Amino acid sequence: MDFVKEGNSVSPRWFGLALQALVILMDSDHVCSSTSIADNTNAGVTFMRRVMAPLVKANIVKAREGRDGGYLLAKPANLIKLSEVYRALQVSNPLSAALDESLDENFPHRQDLCPVFAQIAERAEEQILKLLDEYTVADLANAQSRQP
Repeated sequence: MDFVKEGNSVSPRWFGLALQALVILMDSDHVCSSTSIADNTNAGVTFMRRVMAPLVKANIVKAREGRDGGYLLAKPANLIKLSEVYRALQVSNPLSAALDESLDENFPHRQDLCPVFAQIAERAEEQILKLLDEYTVADLANAQSRQP
C-alpha cells in the first residue's frame, strides 16, 4: 500500500489527496459523497474517508451522515490555509526520517550526523509551514484554472 500511516503522522501523499478533495468540495454546490471524492481522486472510498477524518476533526470539513451524506467545506476555501491542512493531517517529516532510516547502526558517524540532520530537517519543516501559510485552497484552485 502506497499510503502509509506511521504512528500519529501520515505520508505526504495524504496531503496531496486532501488538497484535491478540498478543491472538489470547493467546486461543488452540494454535499459530496466519499465515493464521489474517491472517484475524482483515483483513491479508494475507505481510504478517502481516512484522509477526510482529520480534516473533519480540525473543522476544515463538515461530515454529514446518512444515505445522502458526505462532505462539505466548513468555511470558505479562501479561508483554509494549506498550512492548516498540513497540520491537521500531521504529515510526517520525510527529511528527518530519511537519514535515520538509511543509516546503518554501525555507521561510524551515525551519532554525529543524526542530531545535525534533525536540526536541518526541523528548519526545513518550519520553512514548509511558512510557505504553506501563504496559500489557501482557493489560491490552489485558482492557480490550477489558470494553467494552459
